[in-house]
Amino acid sequence: MILEALFNGELYPSENVVPKSDKFRQAGAEISETMRFFEEKLSKEDYERLERLMDRNADEGNMTSETQFKYGFTMGVLLMCEIFHSPFFPKAE
Repeated sequence: MILEALFNGELYPSENVVPKSDKFRQAGAEISETMRFFEEKLSKEDYERLERLMDRNADEGNMTSETQFKYGFTMGVLLMCEIFHSPFFPKAE
């Protein structure tokens, strides 16, 4: 049940929900390949700086996704409220 999972702290969409498309896997492989290239070319300090940049970029993407998720979820709830209060929605008596 969703309420039980929510209560028990078992819902982690940003960690558990990952695209399964070939395009997503290919992008990940290309990133890994590019990072290996730079690891061989850059000094240790410069490579660590590149890793920090990649981490901050991921953080920024996660914050954007979180904000978009909240907005979409809120819109869905508001849509449900509007539908339930609509004169076209059959009222239970």
